[in-house]
Amino acid sequence: MKTLSSLDIHYLVNELQFLVGSRVDKLYEKDKQELTIQFYVPSKAKQILKIVSGKYFYLAETKEDALEPSGFCMQLRKYLDSSRLRSLNQLASERIIELVFETKDKKVKLFIEFFSNGNIILTEENNMIITASLFQKWKDREIKPKLKYIYPKKDYNIFETSDISKMIKDSDRENIVKTLAIDLGLGGEYSELLCQLSNIDKNKKEADLIKDEIGSLNINLKKMIEGNPLKITSHKIESELSKDQETIKEDPRIKKIKSIIQKQEEKIKELAEKEIEEREKGDLIYSKYQVIDEILKKIKKASEKYSWKEIKDKLKDHNIIKEVNAKDKTILVDIKP
Repeated sequence: MKTLSSLDIHYLVNELQFLVGSRVDKLYEKDKQELTIQFYVPSKAKQILKIVSGKYFYLAETKEDALEPSGFCMQLRKYLDSSRLRSLNQLASERIIELVFETKDKKVKLFIEFFSNGNIILTEENNMIITASLFQKWKDREIKPKLKYIYPKKDYNIFETSDISKMIKDSDRENIVKTLAIDLGLGGEYSELLCQLSNIDKNKKEADLIKDEIGSLNINLKKMIEGNPLKITSHKIESELSKDQETIKEDPRIKKIKSIIQKQEEKIKELAEKEIEEREKGDLIYSKYQVIDEILKKIKKASEKYSWKEIKDKLKDHNIIKEVNAKDKTILVDIKP
């Protein structure tokens, strides 16, 4: 699936600033990488923030049924329950969000990483790690309790760089769109959009760009950052273009933006439907746990005496077990609500 780009996070952080000052009501998880924080915002009442590290970050309309909390979740509750969110920031132009929470006694930070496999890291105010959803180690940094949280930094911060000509000159990528996507951290879709807005062939080599083309990239990058051509909300992506409607219909660049919006909306809908489907499957399995557990125990006991081929023959008319795969040693059961 498409992960959040640096610009996506930039827009989201700006839109969610209204959460600053709100109180943490509840905190629960689906697993260690999927965290939900319920805030109480005086002017907006309950707000449910869903965080899936490495993937997405949005306001949900309803919360899921809470699962038995893991040790990680219990630690988060210990530090964050009834705390207030004091700030919500993006670290430079990295794909990392920093949330600062304050209680009567202290401040703590929650760092959400949206690159690689993602991570959720809880630290002291001085960035010393308390716990994390994943403990990881690389040659240049480590995520582990009692170590300082250090994040990988790109050479260029797109929110502070007013001239990207040096970055383009230093790049050894095969074309300009890859330089923008990787070295500048824009991601594929925004890099293509920037090339289109600047009337530059995305496959053009950096060395072949003329001064005016680089200037156009600088101007349009600033417009994208400040103007937010794609406003991202909870489950909805809207166009914020203010051009005359007839011009919008004719301009191929706008058609490209609309195409991106449509694809993202379709993907979000697909993920939401998939999530509901998987949750229903999980609920059904849980409700039939005793039946399934009993079948598994009987199969295990039978396998000590009979071969899987013999087990298959004996179960061919079973009312729940529909198929036995002797080769893979698996069974297919038919359970109904």
